[in-house]
Parts: sequence; structure tokens; C-alpha cells
Amino acid sequence: MSERALEFVETWVEGKIEVMDPSTVAKTAAHLRAQAKSLAEQCVKDAQGKGIPKSEIDRAFDDLAAFITGQIDEARDRGADRSGEAHPGSLVEADDPRVIDEEEDEAKKDAKGG
Repeated sequence: MSERALEFVETWVEGKIEVMDPSTVAKTAAHLRAQAKSLAEQCVKDAQGKGIPKSEIDRAFDDLAAFITGQIDEARDRGADRSGEAHPGSLVEADDPRVIDEEEDEAKKDAKGG
């Protein structure tokens, strides 16, 4: 299994979900699968642009679109749990530990001059 493919896809998907407008997320399962399939195709193209072939991603993920669907569902559930709204303003909340950690990492890099 390719660690670089795993890392690329997970980071790419997280970044896409983080900036998604909740109103653009498909409301039905069929539409969500279609949206995830489109995102999967875009992810593969972006990975290829970074030198990661589709075959490497295919070895790391049995079904990339299904993985993306699950990530969108999880983000939507986290947002709904936190806000109490059916459609929160953001799929990834500002107090999500991953967001905070990334900000801290950036601050540490800046402090070190890198």
C-alpha cells in the first residue's frame, strides 16, 4: 500500500470538504454518490499531476468515491452535532482538532523560519 497515495488522498479530501459550501452537498444518496465520483475523478487527476499514478491510488483505496462519500457524511454529521442545525454553515468546524493542529504547525514553522 502506498503511503504517499494515502496521505495525498486524505489531505486532498479533507481540504475539499473543509471549503465545501454545505448547500452544495448533495441531499440524496444517489446525488451524493455522483458528487463523490466526480470528486474522486478530480482527486485522481490532481494526484497524477503530483506524480502519483491512478494505479497507486487504486491499490490504497478499494473505492475512492465510497471513501469520499463517507468523509462527507462524517463531516456533515460532525457539523450537525455541533450546531444542532440540519445544515450547518461549514462542514468542518473551526474548533476541529485537525484544523487547530494545522494552525499550530504553521505557527511553529514560521517561528523556525521555514
